Amino acid sequence: MAKTFQKITPLIPLSEFLEKARKVKSFTSSNGRRYEVQRIENDEMFFLRLDAKSEEEWSMNLKEVYRAYKELEDFATVNFKPFVPITHSPARGLLLHLGMLF
Repeated sequence: MAKTFQKITPLIPLSEFLEKARKVKSFTSSNGRRYEVQRIENDEMFFLRLDAKSEEEWSMNLKEVYRAYKELEDFATVNFKPFVPITHSPARGLLLHLGMLF
């Protein structure tokens, strides 16, 4: 059975989420993939997947990660697709790292 994730309550405001996210240097997804943050520009987080064969830089919009956090009830990675295409697992990993999901 797949692990289910739940939001913390009460929900934190966007401003607090962005403040916390801007301090993150690295994080791990729920399936063990490790990411290193390179920079944040205009609420866009740029990061590398450390265990990947390439050094491709990925990005995800932090405001959309927050919107997913607010709107979703089921945090299966596929449900992040409308919010952050391609970076489903890193988005959930960031929320876990910040203690916003358990």
